[in-house]
Amino acid sequence: ERDYNHATDGEYKKLRAKADDLYKKRNQLSQQSQQAYKSGDKQKAHELSEKAKQIVDEAEGYNRQAAEYVFRENNADSGPDEIDLHGLYVKEAEYILQNRIANDIRTNQSHLRVIVGKGLHSANGIAKLKPAIDQMCDECNLKHKLDPHNSGVLVIDLTNTQSSQVPNHWGPVSQPQAAYHGSGQPQYQQQQQGGQPGYYQQQGGQGQNSDVSNILVKILCFCVKN
Repeated sequence: ERDYNHATDGEYKKLRAKADDLYKKRNQLSQQSQQAYKSGDKQKAHELSEKAKQIVDEAEGYNRQAAEYVFRENNADSGPDEIDLHGLYVKEAEYILQNRIANDIRTNQSHLRVIVGKGLHSANGIAKLKPAIDQMCDECNLKHKLDPHNSGVLVIDLTNTQSSQVPNHWGPVSQPQAAYHGSGQPQYQQQQQGGQPGYYQQQGGQGQNSDVSNILVKILCFCVKN
């Protein structure tokens, strides 16, 4: 079994750092734009605002690359009933998990093991993914519990779960447009100094898991570009 750790992966850290730096630059440009507007130079304010938007697009591109990269690395050895969300921002993890759950319900899977980690790499050691996924499951009445042998794994019970339990925008994954249209595009808001767009599934082993992975990667690309 591979022992991959995104926290020590130079490529992953480089991509996230580039995104964070660009978001900081965007903040500076936004402040300059506001100052120009207040001073009466509306043309300069508009130019700075447009430049800030371009910077956001660049930042989201780096975050998208980071999300795809870390997801594939983490899930290269995942079983068909597993999904590893390590290294993803909360919004990234939520969207990719929503589509995975929708697909698993549609294909009558009994459960899904969601690797959320213990917060060891989170700021101040406070786990962000687990409480977010907990809340997501609670809102849809999806039975879930911690793996008694690993507190970094949530096991979602999908037996007797109906597609009607989850919102329409969760899937089905065979129609990426349906996942992101109608309920509005996902909002990529800043996460502290950085941003948080993007989500990915893996190659994960075999058969169905591999197919789901490829479809979810396409969903991510579609989602981020629109």
